[in-house]
Amino acid sequence: MRKLILAIIDFFYPPFKGFISQHNFRYLATGGSTWLLGIVVYWLAFHYLFLTEDINFLFFTVKRETAALIADFMVVIPYSFLLNRYVIFTHSEVKAHIQLLRFLNLNFINILLTYVMQKFFIEYLGIYPTITKVAVSVLIAGFSYLYQHYFTFSVKKIGEKKSKK
Repeated sequence: MRKLILAIIDFFYPPFKGFISQHNFRYLATGGSTWLLGIVVYWLAFHYLFLTEDINFLFFTVKRETAALIADFMVVIPYSFLLNRYVIFTHSEVKAHIQLLRFLNLNFINILLTYVMQKFFIEYLGIYPTITKVAVSVLIAGFSYLYQHYFTFSVKKIGEKKSKK
């Protein structure tokens, strides 16, 4: 499956070869598919799953756009982790359970940032929820890349010596 996904991504790489490394292009492509999936899930949940302004979850009530955001993250987080672990950052020496904990930490930060920014854009600036979702996703993408590249799925550079014990 990895080879198929990479073959599809790499088919579109040649025009960008002079501007971006293949690894970063692959990351952007899979990140783009994750982003698009998140937008679609959010839109579907907002328009077809959660039809009232206030949604009751067990012991608390959330706004419709927050419920759609929860649905979005429930689908996108596992999808994104699997793509990053098994397609993009396959040379990482970090153990899978550590990667997962780091990835979940990043997503917890992203959820908080997304929630706060989404509330601000929707409730204070009056911007439509789906447009807000797109804008906030773009703002968080750069932070997520750096966090994943240098921390979650960190890879030692070729030729870098392991520290002596």
